[in-house]
Amino acid sequence: MRKQNLSSFSGGMRQRFGIAQALLGNPRLIVVDEPTAGLDPEERVRFHNLLAEIGENVIVILSTHIVSDVSELCGQMAIIDKGRVLLTGRPLELTRTLAGRVWQTTVARTDLEAAKAAYPVISTRLLAGRTLVNVVGDERPAAGFEPVAPTLEDVYFATIAGRLDATARIPEPA
Repeated sequence: MRKQNLSSFSGGMRQRFGIAQALLGNPRLIVVDEPTAGLDPEERVRFHNLLAEIGENVIVILSTHIVSDVSELCGQMAIIDKGRVLLTGRPLELTRTLAGRVWQTTVARTDLEAAKAAYPVISTRLLAGRTLVNVVGDERPAAGFEPVAPTLEDVYFATIAGRLDATARIPEPA
């Protein structure tokens, strides 16, 4: 394929080509920015496997907004907002810091602003014409809220919203 034009390659092939280029010269560090954006699910899995394999011998810094990439690939992570590191740690351990503290309810779209004013909302999303609201707190905010298992996305939103206590930082292993 050496004579084939790079523009004829699929997105996944271009990504692999870029990694191959980056590996020339045996670097100790590789930085990848949004490496799986635009890839279909099959290519994403292949690329995850490739990055995981490379990460066994090389430090890989992954810059992404795709939370599933972080949870599947990263042993260590940092949440950075406006150039400031807000939180660092291991994804699974950071997620555990929210265990028993994430609550969810559904509200009508017309009631969303009132919910945001009344509760420590970390995220909202539409689901079947209603709005799912996630809040963080040590106790059930009100009737109708149910506990949910926290996700790394909840960690991200709680951190960005300033609702994740700084004591949630996980110390590095000795």
